[in-house]
Amino acid sequence: MAYDVEICTAKTIAPEATVTTHAQGVPLPKGFCFLISRSDGTLVQPAFEFFADSHLTIGPTPKLACSKNTTAAIAADLTDFHHFLDARKKRVSDVDEDLLKAYADTLMDLESAVTLEKFAAATIHRRWSTVTKLVAFCVKRGYLRKPPALLSKQTKRGTVQVLDVGVHLPGLNDADELITALHPQTVVGILDELGPNPLVERNGLIELALATTAQRLMAELCYHAGLRRTEVCDLQALTILMTRTEGRDPLTAVAVPVVGKGNKKRNVPIPVWLLDALKRYATGVRQHLIDLRLLHHNYKDHGFLFVLDTNNRRHVGNPITPQTFDRHFAIARDRLFKRLSKELDLARYESAQRERITIHALRHTFALYTYMEKRANGDMDAIKYVQSVLGHSLRDTTESIYLRSANAFESETRESIRLHIEGQPFMRIGAAA
Repeated sequence: MAYDVEICTAKTIAPEATVTTHAQGVPLPKGFCFLISRSDGTLVQPAFEFFADSHLTIGPTPKLACSKNTTAAIAADLTDFHHFLDARKKRVSDVDEDLLKAYADTLMDLESAVTLEKFAAATIHRRWSTVTKLVAFCVKRGYLRKPPALLSKQTKRGTVQVLDVGVHLPGLNDADELITALHPQTVVGILDELGPNPLVERNGLIELALATTAQRLMAELCYHAGLRRTEVCDLQALTILMTRTEGRDPLTAVAVPVVGKGNKKRNVPIPVWLLDALKRYATGVRQHLIDLRLLHHNYKDHGFLFVLDTNNRRHVGNPITPQTFDRHFAIARDRLFKRLSKELDLARYESAQRERITIHALRHTFALYTYMEKRANGDMDAIKYVQSVLGHSLRDTTESIYLRSANAFESETRESIRLHIEGQPFMRIGAAA
């Protein structure tokens, strides 16, 4: 009776296989996610119908209606919901208001496997939204024995029908959900745990280090350019190598094309010194690992900038996934806490434990620092710049997330910026070796 689901992702389809008859169906686009049963490999319904209805465009050759990262996140949400049903020996057709309320309760009780803390309100709301959309779809199709009621709701995209289920979820606008910038010492600490500093001081000059880790460079991109973890993992080596930095001031920035949510492209300013460090990594460590991958498996270069450095021949040179990045970051955070616990500064240790030290927190820190610095320098519409760099489609998104947080914690944010600037080793920077 159990679903026992796992996520399956459509791969690239050969050109000769892209044309099919109506009777045979149509090919699934690369990146489309759906659920299958581990026991027999069959499609899990009605989840597959829901995925196809909400995530594919209409036409002879359907395409993803959203980014592959969004479909993967929704698939993960629905996997969790089906595991919830398995534990209670229920089917989707059994879902009613009481079962949905029980699921909402579990969301607020569970701990994140990454942070080992209760789910943030935003995560709870996203998972709840995914599940209720599936259930609403099932109600409209008549798949439920005791369907919950639907009600009409006005949104920016028009009128939609949503479930009328009375659950109390943590408020997204609560004070403890406001975003704060990580303390500069915390940022330095977590970066150092991820790998050596890409900059070193020699004779009073700051120069590029001979090498650092991929994980350190990935985190630097989140912190200095505000990239999402998936955007970092999707960066192409050629994009970085083709960016011209020769003769430029290392403290200036160069716009680099990045593909974000919804496959939308934007140009993100990345510091020249960081670009030079990325180039050194691409032509050195990365190329060596790609050569090993070619030697062991005769695989062509996949093009992704950041690759696995491992003694395992099966995985060496493979792209670093967001999940792998998460795991390395969590391990580094644990090492940071362990180190701080051994130091004499108990107040600093307790303060760090209260911070939400995640990969996404580096992006939030970048955004708050940038907003406050722009405003302090006379930019009367600093939020517009932050919106552009972060890749938010709607200004309201940036304002609701960052502007409100910056205003609420202005004194602490200003102090963080002051410490951040004073702690930078950029008094004099030598040419990249």
